[in-house]
Amino acid sequence: GSVRGMLIDFDCAVRTDASDKTVTRPEMTGTLPFMSMNNLDIALSDIIDYIPAAQSGLDDWESLIYVLCWLGIFGINIEDEAQRIADVKAQKQEKGKASAGLRGRSTGQARQKEIKAYDDLFIRKWRDGSIRDVAGDKRLHMQSFVNFDAYIAQDFYKEDYESLQEFVYDLRESLFDNAKYSQECVGTVVITSKKQHINPFQARLAYASNIMSDLLAVARDHRAKAIERMSGDK
Repeated sequence: GSVRGMLIDFDCAVRTDASDKTVTRPEMTGTLPFMSMNNLDIALSDIIDYIPAAQSGLDDWESLIYVLCWLGIFGINIEDEAQRIADVKAQKQEKGKASAGLRGRSTGQARQKEIKAYDDLFIRKWRDGSIRDVAGDKRLHMQSFVNFDAYIAQDFYKEDYESLQEFVYDLRESLFDNAKYSQECVGTVVITSKKQHINPFQARLAYASNIMSDLLAVARDHRAKAIERMSGDK
């Protein structure tokens, strides 16, 4: 079938061909919190002890996961983002009253879980650290379902973001836990030693078209579910 896509952010784009001497590292493209681990490795190729995998569409799917996580935690629109900030402030005030032995008024907006301030969120490490630190933290956060759930997914802001959370769970599983092609495709940790060398990013590259088909199937499935939910709300 036909291939369709969309190119955006031309206002932020620069030429990266050989004639352009202003771009010193054309492989280092993207916004740090949303760059794939492999692209971060490429940027670190001078100091790491293994050869990163070639860039592919898998890097774009991984970046999509990070974008969805960012939206899930900080809000998918300006209103949600502003409300999250207000909720954090209100929560802090309630804690202050409790520590002072005062009973705060009920706001009618009681929440089932604490909303973490920015400094307490693990996702902030995707932006605030060095390139090497960001790569290491993403490996830790994405390595397994348990890690991803504990470090990232549980911090999704609103209860009605549950469908977005499930979408990201399924995308992460199809990309990083997809063992049906090869066990070496699983995970995010590169192992280099005298006894073995395992690079799951390199291993996944051999099955990139299959894995991207799996990811696209996940996206289509969740799109169908979203349409069904919207139809039910009418």
